[in-house]
Amino acid sequence: MPAAAIDMGGLDTVIGYAIRRAQVAIFQDTNEILGEFGITPVKFAIIRLVQRNPGINQTTLAAALGADAPRMVLLLDALERRGLVVRLASTVDRRARALFLTPKGRALHARLSRRVAGQNRRLARRLRGDDAAALLRMLRNLTVPGKDEGPTARNG
Repeated sequence: MPAAAIDMGGLDTVIGYAIRRAQVAIFQDTNEILGEFGITPVKFAIIRLVQRNPGINQTTLAAALGADAPRMVLLLDALERRGLVVRLASTVDRRARALFLTPKGRALHARLSRRVAGQNRRLARRLRGDDAAALLRMLRNLTVPGKDEGPTARNG
């Protein structure tokens, strides 16, 4: 039965469900624009943050992306094997490793950034005139618990 013929029972009005469906659609689109480079959305995020924060350590990077440390190590290993990222001894903390893009990583970042910027323009147009900046602000608000959050508010 086609999805349009199914009674969604109000599921299509549940904010979390709508965001998840949008996330899946955007990740599929992102995989199409980055896939030929063998880069996933999270790897692009790592490359972007290392490019913008040279010398960042992997603990800070993992926290910024909401990723756990073991997963971050695996992702960085893969990027390092491809010659995109290099880990050097930190000058601030000898136990930490500072992350930097290689020249190859910087060149790839520039190419990927152009594609992602184009994707952002396409997605903004699909909002059909709605304010993309307002949507981003609203989505960011969902990542930080509000004052009205509490056991009573959450459990209704």
